[in-house]
Amino acid sequence: MQNEENQNKETIQKSLENQNKFKEKIKNICKKIENDSDLLIQKIQDSKINHLNLFKKIEIIINNKIQTILEDTEKKQKRILKKKIKINTIKKLKKDKNHIELMQGGKEIIKSERKRKRKMGRKSEKNGKKEKEKRKEKKGKEKERKSEKLDEFDPEMNRQNLIKLKNKNKTAWNPSNIWFGWLGIICGKKIYSRGKHEIKIKIDQFPNPKNEFNQIYLGVIKTENRENLIKKRKWEGAYFFETIWNYQKKKLESRKCKKENGKWTEESTQEEINFKKNDIFTIFLDMDQKKISFKINEKNLEGWENLPEKVNLFAFLDSQRGKEKNQITII
Repeated sequence: MQNEENQNKETIQKSLENQNKFKEKIKNICKKIENDSDLLIQKIQDSKINHLNLFKKIEIIINNKIQTILEDTEKKQKRILKKKIKINTIKKLKKDKNHIELMQGGKEIIKSERKRKRKMGRKSEKNGKKEKEKRKEKKGKEKERKSEKLDEFDPEMNRQNLIKLKNKNKTAWNPSNIWFGWLGIICGKKIYSRGKHEIKIKIDQFPNPKNEFNQIYLGVIKTENRENLIKKRKWEGAYFFETIWNYQKKKLESRKCKKENGKWTEESTQEEINFKKNDIFTIFLDMDQKKISFKINEKNLEGWENLPEKVNLFAFLDSQRGKEKNQITII
């Protein structure tokens, strides 16, 4: 019995060793299968990219051929038209009795027709050049108008980089949860010095109007004072409209404000006009008359006069506790 027990132990030991060997083999096989599958997937992806590139090249070649065919057909049509004109003139000459005289006259007709076409071609070339010049002028004017209308926020003029930007620097929002929100200030890139301008800003998010940290200021700042506003929070030369929390009344209130020659001036609106989600706020600048006025949706608001020579757009977004934050977009 002792011998049999020893033999059983040996067989169990051998079976365990064999089991471990089989496990190791199975692991190696699994790793190989995984590596082979990765290689196969990579080959499929590479072949897909190669095929797509090939299809793009074929598409370009086909488009070029189609273009050349269209150009050739246009030239052939012009040649056919010229031949038709000649054939029609010959037919007219054959019908007449005085063949020789008419032949001479026909030659003169053909010459005059050619001269007329040349003149018309020159005129059409001149007209075409004029039209091209007019189109260029129109495009240039449209670009100027667009550049006049469009503005964007300046990432470098960003108070402690608290304001986050997206949508090609057209959209600004403050993700901070700091309760004291006098830090979320950013300026626009464009300098306004002359002409009339209309800056439209959409209020994308203005959550929870009962939240005392929910505040937005929108307006312009004297160009020379941008860095002081961003770095030192000095508001000299600021002209803006704000929706701010009134701690005494415990509600939001709106007013237009300015700081001029070291003096603050604030004027509250007669009715409750506060920023809210999806509002369109418009800043009207008349830099020739040095005036600014505001508008919320269709409601016209008064503004200020005696603006500085050069101003920039600025926005102050107070931090907002919770998931939604104040967000605005220049449109």
